[in-house]
Amino acid sequence: MTNKELIAKCKEYEKLTEEIKAKELKQKAIQAELKKELERKKVDEMDIDIFRFSNKVTKAKMLFDTKAFAEKHPKLYAQFTTEGKSSARFLFGYVKQ
Repeated sequence: MTNKELIAKCKEYEKLTEEIKAKELKQKAIQAELKKELERKKVDEMDIDIFRFSNKVTKAKMLFDTKAFAEKHPKLYAQFTTEGKSSARFLFGYVKQ
């Protein structure tokens, strides 16, 4: 790809990212409206036409406090700690000037 083509792709990527953010904000606003309707009707689930939406409280889950365990049992923590696989991460932004 030429530099001109790369710049065009970067601009397109940036535009799409902005559009996605705007749509996500709109989605969150609609979600809030639907939740308010559930609250107004004092229900936690609704079926409308082919759609179903709900706002149910989920069951609390048990979590393991690895930091506290590592502090209290450093040898056991070290014995059972393994290194995970590395991964790649795509970053996009502006060059600092």
